[in-house]
Amino acid sequence: MKALFKSKIYHERILPKINKFNYSGFYIKFSIENLHELQSKFFSLNNFNLFSFYEKDHGYRDGSSLLLWVTDKLSEAGIKNFSGKVVLQAFPRVLGYAFNPVCFWYCYSEDMLIAIICEVNNTFGETHNYVIKNRPDEKLTILPKEFHVSPFYDVKGEYKFDFTKKNSVNISYYFDGKLQLNTGIKGDEVVWSDKNLLKIFFKYPFYTIIVITLIHFQAIKLFFKRVKYFSKPTKLCKDTTYD
Repeated sequence: MKALFKSKIYHERILPKINKFNYSGFYIKFSIENLHELQSKFFSLNNFNLFSFYEKDHGYRDGSSLLLWVTDKLSEAGIKNFSGKVVLQAFPRVLGYAFNPVCFWYCYSEDMLIAIICEVNNTFGETHNYVIKNRPDEKLTILPKEFHVSPFYDVKGEYKFDFTKKNSVNISYYFDGKLQLNTGIKGDEVVWSDKNLLKIFFKYPFYTIIVITLIHFQAIKLFFKRVKYFSKPTKLCKDTTYD
């Protein structure tokens, strides 16, 4: 399984001061058990190309088995002996460079979604994983914030994850019972082909650089709006499991 999506990324800070933006982009989703299927004229696996996916960018970050990493994370969360299918949603490398604010690992057992691993990265080179066990009777997943992402929010409060809409993820951040931030990504699937990959490349030839630039541009805006700055904690917290 592999899929290519055009996307809309939205981000709205409500408190302490309003700041919002919407950007277009793209992402890919694919089964990690069939990584070789990604390879084409313009897309390579562990090698440079217009687009590429490197196994060392994810999981244990050493090029080792991504499925092993998923199995270990699920085991730590109490899901033992996982042997199902895993579909990863992420940004690929573009001209050899990638930055993923968050990746979503959808874990299936006999075609039933049993968990989602949210692999969160910050611009300080750190990563943290939230393991969400799927509960079909609950539309929203609530879990505490335990990772420093933006220097303009403290590591407090809670996230509400909503995966109910197809090809869409919405994340709301609450602190002291008040909505602070609403953000997410929506995708529209297009045919995975060399032609469409080339079209996307010419539309976003420096996609990752643009993502990083816009992150810092928004930070500058918040600085001039005099939003309180929170220094990065010295220690990373442990991964979080929602049950």
